[in-house]
Amino acid sequence: MSEPIQPEELDRHIGILNVSRDRDALLSSATTLATSGDPSALFALAGPLSEREFLARLDDVEDPASDMDNLMVIFRALAQHSAPNTGRFCEMLFAQPDFRENPSRINLLLVTLASVHPTSTEGAEVFRASNREGYAGVNGPLLVQNESPLALQVFEEMIAEDGLDVDMKVDLLHRSVLPKRTSVPVLEMCARLLDRDLPQEVKDGVVETLFDYQSKRWFGPVMSPPMPPPWQLATTEALDLLIALASRYPSAAATRTELEHLRGAREPAQ
Repeated sequence: MSEPIQPEELDRHIGILNVSRDRDALLSSATTLATSGDPSALFALAGPLSEREFLARLDDVEDPASDMDNLMVIFRALAQHSAPNTGRFCEMLFAQPDFRENPSRINLLLVTLASVHPTSTEGAEVFRASNREGYAGVNGPLLVQNESPLALQVFEEMIAEDGLDVDMKVDLLHRSVLPKRTSVPVLEMCARLLDRDLPQEVKDGVVETLFDYQSKRWFGPVMSPPMPPPWQLATTEALDLLIALASRYPSAAATRTELEHLRGAREPAQ
């Protein structure tokens, strides 16, 4: 666990962030604060990142090819050293107009926010608000990967409510749920969706995501499409949930048989 930054060192880094025009020095100080796990350091970093003037010193904001190079490094460091206050840091920045001037910065923020476990009430509201702004395609996989209750609640709302069209919902199910279809919390969420009054196309999307895999039809000719985990890695609890769901849908019969054989092999010897 990182040690808190001493006040003298924190002041030195703040001084660099406040005045330096050396991008390497700015990046070094910002990443030191980002990886510290120290609440004071995180909030000291949030101030400059919310200011247009600092963001222009950090990166060449006039060059679309490199306008977030250093900012990406900072947010990657934040996500890799996620701490309880990382979520609050992201929530604060999301509300700052200067930070939001470049919509691509929100992508970085959402990835970092999703690294915080569990998702907080305030963090869930950021995901809901960004969904309304057009970031649902970014948020779907992040929320399911997070797996915490509020993250999955927001994803469930995205599929169940009226904000997205049916095709978008099915695509989100394929891209988001498929890699986590042996996760018990994700399976429980899918069961709730199947019990809702949803369009048949959406329910079919849930079922095929859980029990089928058609990479080319779902994702097209991409280099690294989402992949399902091997059934053998599923816990016994997950297998029981999958078998129970598969028993409700004739289209899942073949997969159900495979799962039942795998489950049977785990039964204790009599």
